[in-house]
Amino acid sequence: MNIDRVDKGELVYCNIEIEYKRSNYKYNKLLSKKFQQFIFSRSYDDELFPEIDIIKNYMLINKLDRKNAQYITKAKIVNLDIIKRTGYINKR
Repeated sequence: MNIDRVDKGELVYCNIEIEYKRSNYKYNKLLSKKFQQFIFSRSYDDELFPEIDIIKNYMLINKLDRKNAQYITKAKIVNLDIIKRTGYINKR
C-alpha cells in the first residue's frame, strides 16, 4: 500500500489502483482496477481520502465499471504513485 500525499484541490498525473465492492442480486465481489498515466484530482471538501465518495466522484466510478456502476458501494484508493504534480483546481 503506497499512497503518495495529495493535497486538497491538487491535480496529479499518476498511476493509481482502486479497490471497490460491487454488489448486486447475484453476488458480492471485491474487485480491483489499475489505471496507468491517469489524471486524478482531489476536491477541496474531501475528508474521506483515500476513500472515494460514490456520489461526488461519479465520473471516476463510471470508469471503474460502466455497465454496473450503480452496484458499486465502496471504493478506496489502494496504490497511488505520482508521476507529476500538475497544479490545483479552481476553488469555487
